[in-house]
Amino acid sequence: MGEVKNQLFLEHINKSLEQVRAEFRGKFTPKKDNRFLIKGITYEVSPCDINGNDYAFEISSKIPQDIFPPRANLDASKTKYFNEVIKILNKLPKRPAETKMENIIHGSLDVELKERDYVKLLYKYKDSELYTMDEVAKRLKGYISKGAPIPDVPGVATPVGKMVIHVLEESIKKSARQHVLDLVEANETIKKATLAKTGGKVTPEPKKPAASKPVKAVKPVKKAAKPAAKKAKAKTAPKAKPVAKKAKPAKKTVARKPAAKPAVKKAKSKRK
Repeated sequence: MGEVKNQLFLEHINKSLEQVRAEFRGKFTPKKDNRFLIKGITYEVSPCDINGNDYAFEISSKIPQDIFPPRANLDASKTKYFNEVIKILNKLPKRPAETKMENIIHGSLDVELKERDYVKLLYKYKDSELYTMDEVAKRLKGYISKGAPIPDVPGVATPVGKMVIHVLEESIKKSARQHVLDLVEANETIKKATLAKTGGKVTPEPKKPAASKPVKAVKPVKKAAKPAAKKAKAKTAPKAKPVAKKAKPAKKTVARKPAAKPAVKKAKSKRK
């Protein structure tokens, strides 16, 4: 495979794998580092890389330890669980190229260390499994006959090249999505069989909180008149109506006569 072709295909395969992760994280419970929780088990889809002449990526799931009895040999129980899951997956048309049970320790200096075992599945794909020129020609003819625009691919000029990338993306999305669903089904089958032997119960899937919708501006609603309250036993006296104050008549202005000066009596003169 040419270097330019490898880089172009890897870019679009990883773009498709990211879309698959987003689908599962949107439908189920999202977790850190692009992982997602389905029915109590954590799943992860790795980025794609070139492995020899193939495009390869991993799909993994955590082995649930809470389904094993308290007194059981934990290492032996996990190994048996892993083998039973792989036995189911190996019966499918597209078998994983490599399988392993990997022990991973999560944590840091500030967080408690957690040791978990995972089912790791490596899937490899050749060019011929992701697209064929017959399929590309058929799809291209369909777009042209309908007059529909061919999906644009930056850096690719020819219609045939654009359709190759389009078919490649759809093919890898379909395959990766199915591999996750196959692993989920295998986990559920073995988990239920294990719990049936120990008398345990399957942990229900936690409900995902509904996405909050933007609040629309609501017009104020007039409150309906409250029904009249029942008559109380003790009748309350009706409120007295406010008495309107009578306007005082305006005072009449009376012209006052100047006060009469008292008469001065003249003293009688005494005659000698």
